[in-house]
Amino acid sequence: MIPMMLIGAIVVGACLVFGYTSFVVGFVLMLAGVLGLVAFMATPGAVLRPGEREFVEERHYMGKHDDEDYHRYHR
Repeated sequence: MIPMMLIGAIVVGACLVFGYTSFVVGFVLMLAGVLGLVAFMATPGAVLRPGEREFVEERHYMGKHDDEDYHRYHR
């Protein structure tokens, strides 16, 4: 709800400065969408819990895996 109010405030502010035209409204909405997309893509994949200092990625491997195969191929 708050992001929608912020986008509305940006559009109203741009319309007060540049005039109420469909071009201004569309352009400002497009810029707000691109900015939101960039901010979303820049966020890390995992959220750290309070007290954690680093992110550890979990990896899940499909298929059979045992120590003998690991030592055979990873020397």
